[in-house]
Amino acid sequence: MALRSKFPKYVDAATAPVGRGLARTGVSPNTLTTLGLLLTVAATVTVATGNPVAGGWILVVGGLMDIFDGAVARATGKATPFGGFYDSVSDRISDGVILGGLAWWLRDDARLFVLVVVALVAAEVTSYVRAKAEAIDLDCSVGILERAERAILLMVGLILHRWLLEPVLWLLAVGGTVTVIQRVHHVWCQIARDLPEELVALTLHDRAWSRAFKRAARRFYGEHNFDEAASQARPHEGDEGARSPRPNRSRTSGPDPSGAPS
Repeated sequence: MALRSKFPKYVDAATAPVGRGLARTGVSPNTLTTLGLLLTVAATVTVATGNPVAGGWILVVGGLMDIFDGAVARATGKATPFGGFYDSVSDRISDGVILGGLAWWLRDDARLFVLVVVALVAAEVTSYVRAKAEAIDLDCSVGILERAERAILLMVGLILHRWLLEPVLWLLAVGGTVTVIQRVHHVWCQIARDLPEELVALTLHDRAWSRAFKRAARRFYGEHNFDEAASQARPHEGDEGARSPRPNRSRTSGPDPSGAPS
């Protein structure tokens, strides 16, 4: 889950003891992954038939399986490429199934139904963008709403649906859409491109507005792309200054005729 990549020490401290305990029972990581998927399906049926609170609690147990399968794999040394692949595929199925069941339950409320559909599409595209980026050797572990955050929000929204369901759906829909945009932009920033010369020239001055503009340009185009373009443009921008050095004035000299600031 994404929380482990953001807070690895804390997550490992909490899950490692449980993982070692489960490993002593002989259960395999793939078994826990399968159990988590089956619990998510059970939660989906429960939600779709109109019992969101029970479905939310079943989803909590299924989410724990999703956390502890990795802990068991690390404790037993059984982390394999297929295990990671199977875990990722089961996550995608779980996302689609539970949000599909939620959409079925809310099908008579047009506003909430649309929010669930947007959240579902955003969740699947978020994962797809990362997979495609990693397939071309690019990093894409960014975004305000990754899978762990989505799962926690959904659990809370279901269990406390009387008060929090609609706010949670808004967070899932809007946050998921923003995450897709963030990931696409992050990939775009890692791909080499030529920046407009006029834009780079505007950022090479040492003034407050140009420094702010430079920070924005580096974020928008990517630090590597911008720094490379700036390093190529800077010698040309400095030619004029090298040909026209500032006069060396003493204390007794008069003001600079050019009126240039000191």
